[in-house]
Amino acid sequence: FFFYFQPIMHIQNKTIDHYEVLLRMLDNDGTILAPHLFIPAAEQTGLIHAIDHMVLRKSIALSAGIQHRGHNVRFSINLSAHAFHDPELLPILTETFAHYGADPSTFMFEITETAALEDLPAARKLMETIKTLGCSFTLDDFGVGFSSFYYIRQLPIDVVKIDGSFIRNLADNPDDQILVKALCDVARGFGKQTTAEFVESAATFSLLEKMQVDYAQGYWIGTPVPTHESPFKDFLQE
Repeated sequence: FFFYFQPIMHIQNKTIDHYEVLLRMLDNDGTILAPHLFIPAAEQTGLIHAIDHMVLRKSIALSAGIQHRGHNVRFSINLSAHAFHDPELLPILTETFAHYGADPSTFMFEITETAALEDLPAARKLMETIKTLGCSFTLDDFGVGFSSFYYIRQLPIDVVKIDGSFIRNLADNPDDQILVKALCDVARGFGKQTTAEFVESAATFSLLEKMQVDYAQGYWIGTPVPTHESPFKDFLQE
């Protein structure tokens, strides 16, 4: 397993605000596998918790190494749906932050509606506890279903990530423009920040800026790159 990193830009400041940490796996034949090709097997075999733990430990170690050399960076990490049923998750987070002396406020965790769906009270309780450490949460795939509006009320999230299906053709599709503006208005009304993914053109970026979306992610901002090509190549602790 190894990491790729994709930059996420603060639209108003035109600066890279944080990076999403993306997991990849190297197959026996040298092929690089995306998560959808190995996560289902990990879930079926029960290895998903070990993968979650590995991602947390390595990303926290990397963050601490960066901080201790006088730099500051925020990471966004995807939590699997199984994380909310993992009794070891919170102790590992607490212990690893303390062990490396990392700043929890530089970590945001992305969850999907599916992750919270099975046991909403348990998800909310774990999220609230993790937030007391200083971390924040992003609700991924926002707007795909009407349940998105329910979760934005029920869960202690800080940012909503507008689903890329609304963003990809934004510049050429008036219907998507209406929908994205409505989603932004709802999120802003609840005091949440917004991220748009799949930003692939200057025209799309300009529209998002006019709509006062907070963050942009996509190939126009920057493609995912492996650690050895990222700004963090000198900091990774293997």
